[in-house]
Parts: sequence; structure tokens; C-alpha cells
Amino acid sequence: MVERKSNTIKEFGTGAIPDLIDTQDRVYDGIAFSQPPFDWEVGFDIEKTINVKIPIKNQDGSLSCVGQAWSYYLAVLNTIETKIYTEVSAKAIYSQIALPNGGAYIRDGANLAVDWGGINEVLVPSYDNDIAPSEPFMKDISWKDETDNQVAVKLKAKEYRMIADINMEIIAQGIKDYYGVVGGVLGANNNSWNTLEPIPGAKQWGHALFFGKAGIDEKGKYISTPNSWGDRFGGKWQKLRSEWFINEFMFNPWLLIDQVNPNTMTQEIIDLIKTMDKGMLIENEAPGRKGIIYGGKLMEVVNGREGVAALYLIENKTSVRRITKAQFDAIPKGNSF
Repeated sequence: MVERKSNTIKEFGTGAIPDLIDTQDRVYDGIAFSQPPFDWEVGFDIEKTINVKIPIKNQDGSLSCVGQAWSYYLAVLNTIETKIYTEVSAKAIYSQIALPNGGAYIRDGANLAVDWGGINEVLVPSYDNDIAPSEPFMKDISWKDETDNQVAVKLKAKEYRMIADINMEIIAQGIKDYYGVVGGVLGANNNSWNTLEPIPGAKQWGHALFFGKAGIDEKGKYISTPNSWGDRFGGKWQKLRSEWFINEFMFNPWLLIDQVNPNTMTQEIIDLIKTMDKGMLIENEAPGRKGIIYGGKLMEVVNGREGVAALYLIENKTSVRRITKAQFDAIPKGNSF
């Protein structure tokens, strides 16, 4: 894409507004603390995990950073399942959650991912005739119709969870466990965002970021973001270090628990099921449990992401289709299926 050139940080769009507190939001922290501590020496790199160099977005002077950050995340989660990276539209997200004066709550992006889903970039471009977008362009919602609503279901997540205790350990664990975290930083026009290692300054604005890497180098621990201000560093991600986790510079980190795309499963699971007789794949409510119901018995097949109680019928070892609970109950049980 052609990008407008920004000479100073003052031209960079921000737009993340600290979320309102909702005591009903589910918290990730307890799950994180039940896991082994994050191994900083091993680290985590989402680009290595999905074997894709993620294209870096450019929101230019628009206030669409919340849409940009969640579009990174939804694209990553879809790649985990499909093994193919397809960019997700930041405009489709931001235009639905933008506040009247611009910007958005990070939580609203998470809620949209669960209630509505997401749309591929090719269907709702986030660039205006290949030029990095303006705020009016990103807020325009005239693109949306019922067909878009039906397509968006493909990328829906199961639920979102907040990180309450904001520290580097739990953020890194969240990145590893759920392939990313979207959170906000309070920043200043101190020119450090023109470098690979931004440093905190005055709290002049909020900016939403997708974090997909964590590790340690000769300078210490870091978490990394592709940001959304254009590829200014040859594809390298910016690193945020420990100073961002003091004095409340970080705010409102969220992660998504994904679900299987409707009518699709990973090829690995399909191939495994086809080696058996007629069977049923079930993703149970229990975290990470996948298995085959065969001969009336549930047999675990592979550990995976937290499931969504989805039932799939394997027909003649050649086709796979999703079915309802009522359809499942109507299938003869025992050795006949």
C-alpha cells in the first residue's frame, strides 16, 4: 500500500480510550497463574508459530488503532486454524465501535469479535484507494449489509477475557497461551515511537497495540508489537520493556479465546478422523479437549484451543459437516456410527 509520510509523532494516529469497568468481565489471571511460569529464554514469537511475516498496517492520522490491533489478532487466530494468513479489515471493526469524537474502547473491539466476528481486508479495505486512511474514511459504515454479517461469523471468537494484574509475566503468558494480547499504552509525543524501543513520557494519549512476541535479549525482557503506523523498520517489531509496566502506562489488556470456524476444521483433525470408521468429532466445553465419539466412547485425539461445544458429523469418511445438538441426539448410538 502507498503510505502517507509522517515526519513527527504528532501526525501519528492514536485513539484508544481507557475502558469502563464491568465487574462481569471474565478474568484471565487465575488461568495464567495455574500455568508454569513463562520461559523468557525460550520466549514466544507469533510469526514463527504461524510461519508468516505479518504485514504491518498503517492507520496514519486516523484514530483507528483499536480496530487495527484487533484486526491483527483476528487474522492470527484464523491462521492458527486454517494455516493461511489472510488480513482482516481494521475498518470493519473500527467503524462499528468508533466513538462520536473518534477513538474507541479496547473492550468494544473484543466484544465485537465475539458477537459479530470480522471480515477480510479484501472485502472492506482499510486503505482509501491504496492510501493510508483518514478518520472519516475509517468511521464510514456504509459498507455494511446483511451479507457482511453472514460472512463475519466465520471469524467469531468464543469469548474475551481481561488481564487484571498488568505485569510483564502475565502479559507474556497470555501472548503464549492465546497467540496474542491487545492492550493500550499511554504515550507522549517524545519522538521515541520513531524508534524500535519507545520509552514512556507524559500521558498525553492512548494507543492500542497487538502484542505477539515476548522474550529476553541483552537489554532484558520485552514484549513486541507490529504497531499500526506503517513499516518504518523493515518488518521489525517495536519492543516495549519493563518501564512500561510501572506507573500505569499500560492499560486494558484483553485476549480472545477462539472457536472453530463454522463448517471448517484443521486438515490434521480431518485426516485423523478419516482413518477411522464413521464417527463424531466433538469439541467439548472443557478447555483444550478434542476427541472422537466412536462406538459410544469419547476418545481424545489432540490437545487444542479451548473448545466451543461444536459437533461435527463425519460422513462416509469423505465429508465433514457441522450439526446441531438435536441432530446429534437423533443419530443412532452405539457401533452404528
